[in-house]
Amino acid sequence: METLKYILTIYSWAVVGILIVFLGRIAYFYEKTSGQRTNYDFLLLPAALLTFGAIWYLVYDVEFTGQPAGDLFLFGGGILLGAFGVRLQEFMTGGRK
Repeated sequence: METLKYILTIYSWAVVGILIVFLGRIAYFYEKTSGQRTNYDFLLLPAALLTFGAIWYLVYDVEFTGQPAGDLFLFGGGILLGAFGVRLQEFMTGGRK
């Protein structure tokens, strides 16, 4: 059962990583085609925080919530990733909703 837990954890975080890569590629493409600076390299910070949070829980082998350090890594990475996504959407739509 532990093996299945690790496989599913690694799989889910790999999917999150792939989605971050796609978001970065979209930001890169938009920057090159529109000429507006999107700061797509900023995605390294939320990706690193999410990676540290996932590794924290894998290394310490605890339940997925309730550990302040791991939760702070995941929270910070999620907030920064969300902020980047909203900012990129505003760039790409010209501020229209």
